[in-house]
Amino acid sequence: MRSYLRMMLFALGLLAGVQIPGLVDLYYQRLDARLQQASLSLAPFQRTADQHFAGDLAALIQHYGASQDPVFAQDATSLQQLVSQRLQLQQELAFQDKPWYQQLSHLLLQPDPQLWQDTLNNYGYVVPLKQAAIVCGLAGGLLAALLGDLLLGIVLLPFRPRQRDARYALR
Repeated sequence: MRSYLRMMLFALGLLAGVQIPGLVDLYYQRLDARLQQASLSLAPFQRTADQHFAGDLAALIQHYGASQDPVFAQDATSLQQLVSQRLQLQQELAFQDKPWYQQLSHLLLQPDPQLWQDTLNNYGYVVPLKQAAIVCGLAGGLLAALLGDLLLGIVLLPFRPRQRDARYALR
């Protein structure tokens, strides 16, 4: 029975582990889509900055903010948010070129919270057959089997028959 439990835990851990690279890929696909959208939204402002401020969006934002027109002042705030969002997304995208285990550690420790939540909400289970999925699957399976075996051993420890002490067994 214990070996069947160990095999089931290994299989569950394997199936859970192979999901990790697909989740990481989806995160970076969503990140790339958001970055493209932010760049697309900034394109008209970038053209204006290219024409009048030598391509400097910060100067355009400052010009809008200094305007007496409240509409322009409001647009300065919106434009600053767009520029900040694009910069944040570009910094986040820098992790995409790193090895999969560094991407995974980044996503576990400091992902973009909104993007991570959106990724989890829209994730569909997949079984990708690539090196990262195989390694994560095997690691997840072994970890699940070992932890399950350890937990079962601890739970069953009080029910094991006690062995006689070896020094008294020889008398």
